[in-house]
Amino acid sequence: MKTTFLFAKTQLQRVSRDIVTLIVLFSIPALLLVLFGAFTTNTDNISLRVAIVNESSSAFAGEFEKQLDTVKILKQPEETMNRVQAEEKIKAGELDAAVVLPNTFGAIINDMPSGEAKVFVNQASLSTGDIVMGVMNQIIDQTNEVITGSKPPLTIARATVDGQSVRVFDNLYAMFTAMGIMMVGIFGVASTIPADKKSGMLRRLRVTPLRSSQLIFGTSLAYLIVCIASVVLMTLLAVLAFDMTMHGSWLDFSVFIFLASTLMIAFGVLVGGWAKNTTQSDIYGQIIFIGSLAFSGLWVPRALMPEWLQSITSYLPLTPVIEGLQRVVIEGATLASLGFQIAVIIGWIILITLLSVKTFRWE
Repeated sequence: MKTTFLFAKTQLQRVSRDIVTLIVLFSIPALLLVLFGAFTTNTDNISLRVAIVNESSSAFAGEFEKQLDTVKILKQPEETMNRVQAEEKIKAGELDAAVVLPNTFGAIINDMPSGEAKVFVNQASLSTGDIVMGVMNQIIDQTNEVITGSKPPLTIARATVDGQSVRVFDNLYAMFTAMGIMMVGIFGVASTIPADKKSGMLRRLRVTPLRSSQLIFGTSLAYLIVCIASVVLMTLLAVLAFDMTMHGSWLDFSVFIFLASTLMIAFGVLVGGWAKNTTQSDIYGQIIFIGSLAFSGLWVPRALMPEWLQSITSYLPLTPVIEGLQRVVIEGATLASLGFQIAVIIGWIILITLLSVKTFRWE
């Protein structure tokens, strides 16, 4: 045990002197958190480039157009344009959308103005179109209420379970923190061991009493400290810069972070121990990293995946880490309620550790 701790101390000293690697491992998830956090928390600066094309000569259409001019989120171009010109600018990416009021818009039917406004968006930017449609639906609902003098009989409202206020940023924190932990394991640990093979260090260590298991656990312990430092940085950014609230217990959070870090470091040891050189470790690491981001809900929400794929991806290493962090931070979940996530993580840790010891190559 003493030998393992001494080797861990040596490894930690080596890592602390590699400033460039530490900057990369710490800065990428932190920058992503800051950038996306700023976008999602500061909604006052959001604007959509939308042209209003009024083809109707009715007085109501004119008043409706003036009402749209007061909506701050709809940033209208200074020049007036027709429908064809607006469509060309949308194709060229100069406009996000165009709201067209046809010539029948505002026609009086049964003593009330009527009509259908059309929203044109780029087929390649449907998400932007959804935002514009959401804004226009609110405006139309308010206008209908004024026209009819009564609220619609059926409405819908969104609410959260247990009254928790969920922000987009809280989910981003969980995802980017999990990504940061994985980066330390996949790109930190997995690159160090093959580099030591190339330099001949492991060949020299092999003739010493140091066993492969001691090397593995010593390296894991050193990078576990690096993982914890990365999480501390991310958490300080979230709490101090974005006013994140930890709804769960800090103790439960710390224990879960320990398990998640152990899992990702074990993956790094497995990749680095098996790979003969840094080229192989980089390829293996990229496959695991990109595959995890793609199927664990960081790039594409798992709710949009087919049911069978959701069932499979729930057992991927990164998925329970993201879900567990989200539940602890947002829902205030305890470790006892994270039985499935913890079971998957521990199962992977045991499997990967056994494989790491069995498949470790000194050269």
